[in-house]
Amino acid sequence: MDVWYAAYGSNLLEDRFLAYLRGGPVPGSGRLQHGARDSAPPAENRPYRLDRTMLFGFEAAGWGGGGVCFVQPERVVAGDTLGRAWLLTDEQLADVWAQENRGTVGPDLDLDALVARGSIDLGAGWYRRLEYLGELDGRPVATITGNEVPEPNAAGLAYLEVVGRGLMETWGLSASEAAVYLSSRTGNRGHVEAEDVELLLNSRRPV
Repeated sequence: MDVWYAAYGSNLLEDRFLAYLRGGPVPGSGRLQHGARDSAPPAENRPYRLDRTMLFGFEAAGWGGGGVCFVQPERVVAGDTLGRAWLLTDEQLADVWAQENRGTVGPDLDLDALVARGSIDLGAGWYRRLEYLGELDGRPVATITGNEVPEPNAAGLAYLEVVGRGLMETWGLSASEAAVYLSSRTGNRGHVEAEDVELLLNSRRPV
């Protein structure tokens, strides 16, 4: 069954996200991903707005100890998070979920249960929750996040560069617009200067 995966963090950037499918190094972090059982590219992708609030939290060793992106596990207040919808098979989504949580092969997904319940938790890990967001072109939309709101923590510039370039690639934002968007999120607000992110995004160096 096909399902839309709604990404909102580093998986906005195509080169970074495809590492989850085909395997190989993750741009910006030096990590190697196992890859999915089905390494075919997504059938389609498009910009997608998540009606969830995004924040930065936890301390990710692979990104220099800085925070990483999450969205609120439930719609507490209206959110407006800029995302990217990737059209995958349910098996590919399961393997993406597994790699987000330091695993390799994902579990069988019961998408009917996901739609009925609104969310399902899959094992352990920061990103254990699969959250149902509605439908797009008659197919379910799901995102991956935590089952609780993490303690806010500012992201490092290497991570923000990947997310920022993903925003520019997906939404056509300028470096300035992407920098303002990222620096104003919870966890970064008051700790990350938009000018620093903008300078990095304008450097045009490969990530």
